[in-house]
Amino acid sequence: MHQKKLPKSSVNSSKRFNRRARISLGAIKNGVKKIIPILILAVIVFIFNNIFTIKKVNCIQNGHPCSQETQAVVNKLLGTNSLFVNQKELLGFIKAVYPADKIKIGYQALNTLSVNLEGASPFIQIDVYFVSKLPLLSMDQAPSSTDSAGWWIKPSKELESYISTNEALGFYLWGNGLITPIATTGANVSYIFSEKPTQEIISSVYKMINIVLKYLDVSKIYIINNRCFLSRPEQPDIIIGVPFDEGSLVPALQSISYLATIKKDAKVIDLSFKNPIIR
Repeated sequence: MHQKKLPKSSVNSSKRFNRRARISLGAIKNGVKKIIPILILAVIVFIFNNIFTIKKVNCIQNGHPCSQETQAVVNKLLGTNSLFVNQKELLGFIKAVYPADKIKIGYQALNTLSVNLEGASPFIQIDVYFVSKLPLLSMDQAPSSTDSAGWWIKPSKELESYISTNEALGFYLWGNGLITPIATTGANVSYIFSEKPTQEIISSVYKMINIVLKYLDVSKIYIINNRCFLSRPEQPDIIIGVPFDEGSLVPALQSISYLATIKKDAKVIDLSFKNPIIR
Protein backbone atom coordinates (compact mmCIF):
# COMPACT_ATOMS: atom_id res chain seq x y z
CA MET A 1 0.00 0.00 0.00
CA HIS A 2 1.51 3.31 -1.01
CA GLN A 3 1.64 6.31 1.45
CA LYS A 4 -0.49 9.14 0.29
CA LYS A 5 1.42 12.40 -0.25
CA LEU A 6 0.08 15.68 1.10
CA PRO A 7 -0.79 18.36 -1.38
CA LYS A 8 2.06 20.76 -2.11
CA SER A 9 0.05 23.76 -0.87
CA SER A 10 -0.42 22.15 2.56
CA VAL A 11 3.32 21.55 2.92
CA ASN A 12 4.10 25.16 2.07
CA SER A 13 1.52 26.44 4.58
CA SER A 14 3.00 24.30 7.32
CA LYS A 15 6.51 25.60 6.58
CA ARG A 16 5.29 29.16 6.60
CA PHE A 17 3.52 28.65 9.94
CA ASN A 18 6.62 27.12 11.50
CA ARG A 19 8.79 29.94 10.18
CA ARG A 20 6.41 32.56 11.56
CA ALA A 21 6.26 30.76 14.91
CA ARG A 22 10.07 30.76 15.10
CA ILE A 23 10.16 34.47 14.20
CA SER A 24 7.52 35.31 16.84
CA LEU A 25 9.31 33.26 19.50
CA GLY A 26 12.57 34.97 18.64
CA ALA A 27 10.90 38.36 18.86
CA ILE A 28 9.48 37.48 22.26
CA LYS A 29 12.88 36.33 23.50
CA ASN A 30 14.50 39.54 22.22
CA GLY A 31 11.75 41.60 23.87
CA VAL A 32 12.24 39.79 27.17
CA LYS A 33 15.98 40.35 26.95
CA LYS A 34 15.34 44.08 26.51
CA ILE A 35 12.74 44.29 29.30
CA ILE A 36 14.72 42.36 31.94
CA PRO A 37 17.46 45.06 32.32
CA ILE A 38 14.74 47.72 32.59
CA LEU A 39 12.93 45.73 35.28
CA ILE A 40 16.16 45.15 37.17
CA LEU A 41 16.98 48.86 36.96
CA ALA A 42 13.50 49.76 38.19
CA VAL A 43 13.87 47.44 41.17
CA ILE A 44 17.30 48.90 41.98
CA VAL A 45 15.95 52.47 41.76
CA PHE A 46 13.01 51.55 44.02
CA ILE A 47 15.27 49.97 46.63
CA PHE A 48 17.83 52.78 46.35
CA ASN A 49 15.15 55.45 46.74
CA ASN A 50 13.55 53.64 49.68
CA ILE A 51 16.89 53.40 51.48
CA PHE A 52 17.66 57.10 51.15
CA THR A 53 14.14 58.46 51.66
CA ILE A 54 14.05 60.64 54.79
CA LYS A 55 11.52 59.31 57.29
CA LYS A 56 12.84 61.07 60.41
CA VAL A 57 14.78 64.27 61.09
CA ASN A 58 16.74 64.77 64.33
CA CYS A 59 17.35 68.50 64.78
CA ILE A 60 19.75 70.04 67.31
CA GLN A 61 20.41 73.78 67.77
CA ASN A 62 23.24 74.98 70.02
CA GLY A 63 23.39 71.56 71.68
CA HIS A 64 19.67 71.42 72.50
CA PRO A 65 16.63 70.01 70.68
CA CYS A 66 15.34 72.44 68.06
CA SER A 67 12.36 74.65 68.79
CA GLN A 68 8.99 73.67 67.36
CA GLU A 69 9.35 76.35 64.69
CA THR A 70 12.77 75.11 63.52
CA GLN A 71 11.66 71.47 63.66
CA ALA A 72 8.68 72.34 61.48
CA VAL A 73 11.05 73.73 58.81
CA VAL A 74 13.36 70.70 58.72
CA ASN A 75 10.37 68.32 58.78
CA LYS A 76 9.57 69.51 55.27
CA LEU A 77 12.40 67.22 54.18
CA LEU A 78 10.40 64.17 55.18
CA GLY A 79 9.68 61.97 52.17
CA THR A 80 12.50 63.46 50.08
CA ASN A 81 15.78 61.82 49.05
CA SER A 82 18.58 62.60 51.48
CA LEU A 83 21.16 62.64 48.68
CA PHE A 84 19.54 65.68 47.13
CA VAL A 85 19.29 67.91 50.22
CA ASN A 86 20.56 71.40 49.40
CA GLN A 87 22.27 72.58 52.60
CA LYS A 88 22.54 76.20 51.48
CA GLU A 89 18.85 76.37 50.58
CA LEU A 90 17.85 74.62 53.82
CA LEU A 91 19.93 77.07 55.89
CA GLY A 92 18.13 79.94 54.15
CA PHE A 93 14.74 78.53 55.17
CA ILE A 94 15.90 77.93 58.74
CA LYS A 95 17.20 81.50 59.11
CA ALA A 96 13.62 82.73 58.79
CA VAL A 97 12.90 81.26 62.23
CA TYR A 98 16.36 80.82 63.77
CA PRO A 99 19.47 82.90 62.95
CA ALA A 100 21.81 79.97 62.47
CA ASP A 101 25.40 80.66 61.46
CA LYS A 102 26.36 77.09 60.63
CA ILE A 103 24.55 73.93 59.58
CA LYS A 104 25.85 70.37 59.53
CA ILE A 105 23.93 67.49 57.97
CA GLY A 106 24.65 63.82 58.61
CA TYR A 107 23.00 60.42 58.70
CA GLN A 108 22.57 58.72 62.06
CA ALA A 109 20.76 55.63 60.80
CA LEU A 110 18.78 54.31 57.86
CA ASN A 111 16.19 56.89 56.73
CA THR A 112 17.21 59.26 59.56
CA LEU A 113 18.67 62.70 58.80
CA SER A 114 20.64 64.64 61.42
CA VAL A 115 20.59 68.46 61.30
CA ASN A 116 22.94 70.32 63.66
CA LEU A 117 22.63 74.12 63.90
CA GLU A 118 24.85 76.68 65.58
CA GLY A 119 23.53 80.17 66.32
CA ALA A 120 25.36 83.39 67.05
CA SER A 121 23.92 84.13 70.48
CA PRO A 122 21.19 83.25 72.98
CA PHE A 123 17.75 84.70 72.45
CA ILE A 124 15.38 86.80 74.56
CA GLN A 125 11.72 85.87 74.42
CA ILE A 126 9.44 88.86 73.82
CA ASP A 127 5.79 89.64 73.22
CA VAL A 128 5.30 91.95 70.24
CA TYR A 129 2.36 94.34 69.87
CA PHE A 130 2.17 95.75 66.36
CA VAL A 131 -0.35 98.60 66.66
CA SER A 132 -1.67 101.34 64.41
CA LYS A 133 -1.46 103.92 67.19
CA LEU A 134 1.02 103.96 70.06
CA PRO A 135 -0.29 104.32 73.63
CA LEU A 136 -0.37 107.83 75.08
CA LEU A 137 1.30 108.09 78.46
CA SER A 138 -0.02 110.62 80.95
CA MET A 139 3.51 111.64 81.90
CA ASP A 140 4.10 112.81 78.31
CA GLN A 141 0.97 114.97 78.42
CA ALA A 142 1.88 116.83 81.59
CA PRO A 143 2.28 120.61 81.00
CA SER A 144 5.95 120.47 82.03
CA SER A 145 8.51 118.01 83.31
CA THR A 146 8.63 119.83 86.66
CA ASP A 147 4.93 119.28 87.36
CA SER A 148 4.00 117.32 90.44
CA ALA A 149 4.04 113.59 89.86
CA GLY A 150 0.51 113.52 91.25
CA TRP A 151 -0.70 114.81 87.86
CA TRP A 152 0.17 111.59 86.01
CA ILE A 153 0.24 107.83 86.46
CA LYS A 154 3.28 105.59 86.70
CA PRO A 155 4.05 104.46 83.10
CA SER A 156 4.32 100.76 83.90
CA LYS A 157 0.78 100.73 85.31
CA GLU A 158 -0.61 102.37 82.17
CA LEU A 159 1.33 99.99 79.93
CA GLU A 160 0.23 96.96 81.92
CA SER A 161 -3.38 98.02 81.35
CA TYR A 162 -2.71 98.78 77.67
CA ILE A 163 -1.28 95.40 76.74
CA SER A 164 -4.11 93.59 78.56
CA THR A 165 -6.49 94.92 75.89
CA ASN A 166 -4.26 94.10 72.91
CA GLU A 167 -3.22 90.83 71.31
CA ALA A 168 0.42 89.81 71.47
CA LEU A 169 2.53 87.72 69.12
CA GLY A 170 5.42 85.66 70.46
CA PHE A 171 8.94 86.23 69.11
CA TYR A 172 12.59 85.50 69.85
CA LEU A 173 14.85 88.56 69.94
CA TRP A 174 18.44 87.95 68.77
CA GLY A 175 21.66 89.85 69.20
CA ASN A 176 22.04 90.37 65.44
CA GLY A 177 18.81 92.39 65.33
CA LEU A 178 16.47 89.67 64.08
CA ILE A 179 13.13 88.77 65.61
CA THR A 180 11.71 85.38 64.73
CA PRO A 181 8.16 84.17 65.44
CA ILE A 182 7.30 81.50 67.99
CA ALA A 183 4.01 79.90 68.97
CA THR A 184 3.89 81.02 72.61
CA THR A 185 3.39 84.35 74.41
CA GLY A 186 3.60 85.48 78.02
CA ALA A 187 7.13 86.91 78.09
CA ASN A 188 8.30 89.52 80.61
CA VAL A 189 9.40 91.81 77.76
CA SER A 190 6.69 93.62 75.78
CA TYR A 191 7.73 95.39 72.58
CA ILE A 192 5.16 97.86 71.24
CA PHE A 193 5.63 99.59 67.89
CA SER A 194 3.62 101.01 65.00
CA GLU A 195 6.40 100.51 62.45
CA LYS A 196 8.93 97.71 62.58
CA PRO A 197 12.22 99.06 64.02
CA THR A 198 15.43 98.77 62.05
CA GLN A 199 17.73 95.83 62.64
CA GLU A 200 20.22 98.20 64.30
CA ILE A 201 17.61 99.42 66.81
CA ILE A 202 16.48 95.87 67.61
CA SER A 203 20.10 94.84 68.15
CA SER A 204 20.56 97.82 70.49
CA VAL A 205 17.42 96.80 72.43
CA TYR A 206 18.81 93.28 72.80
CA LYS A 207 22.10 94.62 74.17
CA MET A 208 20.35 97.06 76.49
CA ILE A 209 18.10 94.36 77.99
CA ASN A 210 21.10 92.14 78.73
CA ILE A 211 22.91 95.02 80.45
CA VAL A 212 19.82 95.87 82.52
CA LEU A 213 19.31 92.26 83.65
CA LYS A 214 22.95 92.12 84.69
CA TYR A 215 22.62 95.01 87.15
CA LEU A 216 18.94 95.12 88.15
CA ASP A 217 16.12 92.85 89.19
CA VAL A 218 13.14 93.93 87.08
CA SER A 219 9.69 92.36 86.98
CA LYS A 220 8.63 93.66 83.57
CA ILE A 221 10.15 95.49 80.61
CA TYR A 222 8.06 97.58 78.23
CA ILE A 223 9.52 99.00 75.02
CA ILE A 224 7.64 101.63 73.01
CA ASN A 225 9.47 102.41 69.79
CA ASN A 226 12.82 103.75 71.10
CA ARG A 227 11.98 104.05 74.80
CA CYS A 228 12.33 101.30 77.35
CA PHE A 229 10.43 101.30 80.66
CA LEU A 230 11.69 99.06 83.45
CA SER A 231 9.12 98.09 86.08
CA ARG A 232 10.28 97.17 89.59
CA PRO A 233 8.00 96.41 92.55
CA GLU A 234 7.63 99.35 94.92
CA GLN A 235 10.33 101.26 93.04
CA PRO A 236 10.29 104.10 90.47
CA ASP A 237 10.11 103.07 86.84
CA ILE A 238 13.37 103.45 84.93
CA ILE A 239 13.35 104.93 81.42
CA ILE A 240 16.16 104.23 78.96
CA GLY A 241 16.41 105.54 75.42
CA VAL A 242 17.55 103.41 72.49
CA PRO A 243 20.18 103.63 71.09
CA PHE A 244 22.06 104.25 74.32
CA ASP A 245 25.54 105.02 75.59
CA GLU A 246 26.83 102.00 77.47
CA GLY A 247 29.55 104.06 79.11
CA SER A 248 27.00 106.23 80.94
CA LEU A 249 24.21 103.63 81.30
CA VAL A 250 26.17 101.15 83.37
CA PRO A 251 27.24 103.65 86.10
CA ALA A 252 23.67 105.01 86.20
CA LEU A 253 22.23 101.53 86.72
CA GLN A 254 24.78 100.86 89.44
CA SER A 255 23.66 104.02 91.28
CA ILE A 256 19.88 103.44 90.97
CA SER A 257 19.51 102.68 94.68
CA TYR A 258 21.03 106.06 95.50
CA LEU A 259 19.04 107.95 92.85
CA ALA A 260 15.76 106.51 94.13
CA THR A 261 16.33 108.17 97.50
CA ILE A 262 16.96 111.67 96.14
CA LYS A 263 13.28 112.49 95.60
CA LYS A 264 10.58 111.12 97.84
CA ASP A 265 7.72 109.30 96.07
CA ALA A 266 9.45 109.52 92.68
CA LYS A 267 7.61 107.65 89.92
CA VAL A 268 10.32 107.55 87.25
CA ILE A 269 14.07 107.83 86.90
CA ASP A 270 14.76 108.87 83.33
CA LEU A 271 18.16 107.75 82.05
CA SER A 272 17.48 108.84 78.48
CA PHE A 273 19.60 111.95 79.00
CA LYS A 274 23.21 112.52 79.96
CA ASN A 275 22.18 113.38 83.51
CA PRO A 276 19.35 111.32 85.08
CA ILE A 277 16.02 113.09 85.56
CA ILE A 278 13.97 112.08 88.59
CA ARG A 279 10.24 112.77 88.52
